[in-house]
Amino acid sequence: MALTRSESRSRLRRGGDKEAMESAGMMRWLLTYADMITLLLALFIILFAISNISAVKFNRLARAISGGFDNTSYINQPPNGGITGMQHGRGAVDANMVAVKAQLDKYIARQHLQTKVQTRIDKQGLVITLLSDKTYYDSGSAELRPETKKLLDVVAGQLRDVRNEVRVEGSTDNVPIATYAYPTNWELSAARATGVTRYLVEHAKIVPTRISFAGYGEFHPKYANDSDAHRQQNRRVDIVILNGAAAPTPNPEAQ
Repeated sequence: MALTRSESRSRLRRGGDKEAMESAGMMRWLLTYADMITLLLALFIILFAISNISAVKFNRLARAISGGFDNTSYINQPPNGGITGMQHGRGAVDANMVAVKAQLDKYIARQHLQTKVQTRIDKQGLVITLLSDKTYYDSGSAELRPETKKLLDVVAGQLRDVRNEVRVEGSTDNVPIATYAYPTNWELSAARATGVTRYLVEHAKIVPTRISFAGYGEFHPKYANDSDAHRQQNRRVDIVILNGAAAPTPNPEAQ
């Protein structure tokens, strides 16, 4: 039976609509693909933005993220105050330590104490070395001489300009000592470190919670004890301004 013209047109129209719908369904993958490309673009933009880390922006990001977890301690304090990069090779050295070293070096040069006092910055921090052999102590004694106290007053003035903790370390050579006061080098090194610590606290008014001491005896030598010159370098007291973040409490020394 022959189809009328209107029926033919209706069938053609339905066939065209079906093909159009099938084509549209087959092209839906383009939407997913476009979304994926957009997300990748956003990812690359974020990676580029954080390629150079800004401490300020990082802290803001940490606050924002931690705020979502209701965490008030939003920043985990890293060691050495968060200083990174090339400074790790020598320990985190801040500008204050460099400035303190410069001031002490000027005083040492003016007083011609280069053979008696040494300063250096290493992984611990700023180390101020007092060579104890017949310079700042009598042989076999831990009694502070006037020259020692004068130098400690200068060192204390610099300690007030920083907030880092301080450790006083006493060391000796390997020559045995056996006296009533100091049966071994342990006692002598500890007594010298204790004397410096007490002077800095009691006379120079350094806050005692900042400072500690250690006596190493003959077991932390700078050089092998194979000559008089090396043994002289090993008889010392080190005042170490330690690397680390500043204490958050007010500094009573500055008042």
